Amino acid sequence: MPLAFAFGHFAFGHPADQSEMRVRPKPHQLEIRLTFNILTLTRFTGIDTDGDMKISMAELTAAQPRIGTYLNQHIHVEINRQKGLLGSSVRFESLWPDAAQTPPMTEIEYAARNVDVTFVQTIEGKVLEDFWLGFEIFEQTGPMQTIHGVFEQDGQIEDVTFSVQEPEYLYDTGFADDPFVQEAEKKQKSGLTSAPAGEEPPLRPAAMLASASPYAAPAATASPSLGGPATAASGPAGNPAVKLATPIDNKDTNAAPSSERWWMVRAVVVMIMLVVGRKVQLSARARRVSTRRRPRPKSR
Repeated sequence: MPLAFAFGHFAFGHPADQSEMRVRPKPHQLEIRLTFNILTLTRFTGIDTDGDMKISMAELTAAQPRIGTYLNQHIHVEINRQKGLLGSSVRFESLWPDAAQTPPMTEIEYAARNVDVTFVQTIEGKVLEDFWLGFEIFEQTGPMQTIHGVFEQDGQIEDVTFSVQEPEYLYDTGFADDPFVQEAEKKQKSGLTSAPAGEEPPLRPAAMLASASPYAAPAATASPSLGGPATAASGPAGNPAVKLATPIDNKDTNAAPSSERWWMVRAVVVMIMLVVGRKVQLSARARRVSTRRRPRPKSR
């Protein structure tokens, strides 16, 4: 083998040594999806049980519980500074067409085929404030293995690469300081499902209404501020839907048209201010995350 080629192969590794991870934190949920090629999975646990130098889909399926156990034991997780697991259940998905009909694969074939391994867990009783991930798989995979992590939160993306040199990462979600999350938490704890008499529910950016607000309407048509008619969908009994905007064809003759227009203008201005404030908050959070990599907290 030419020396230059050998050095290049050692320096840059093989595509089989490159894995992916996507992390999606939510106030009460943490989803971690790991993407490995099958060759990497064989380094975690034995899959070719009949020793024919090929891997069948039946063998791959039978190995899934062992793979899940291995990942739980070798990818360490701490949630809100407390030790935990990736998850008690795991979902596998083969990422090539007609996977169920795939004949037994040789190494050159399965080294190029990827599998998603997804863990989802619910955080009970408290908001997800931070979580730490530490990888101890590199002894099995070899020092050339890298894991490209993508942390996706509120439309913000952060890339983090895990390797034998940098195997851990502490991520601060910011949910503990997020006023929208805190408002939703307060409403949930107090059991309030509707605004007090004579008081409008707090305005929120449209993207947040569907996911975080206990007042959110199941569905609504376009807002008048966007040039289209709007009608708020009715919520279940005892839980009135949010009135996102006043319908253009409102037939209430008791209200003055000028008052309606002024109310709409104020609502739009407040909405814009909240959205801008939210973007500023996320921008500040994005600047903070660049320095989040910290040593693993000491065990208690």
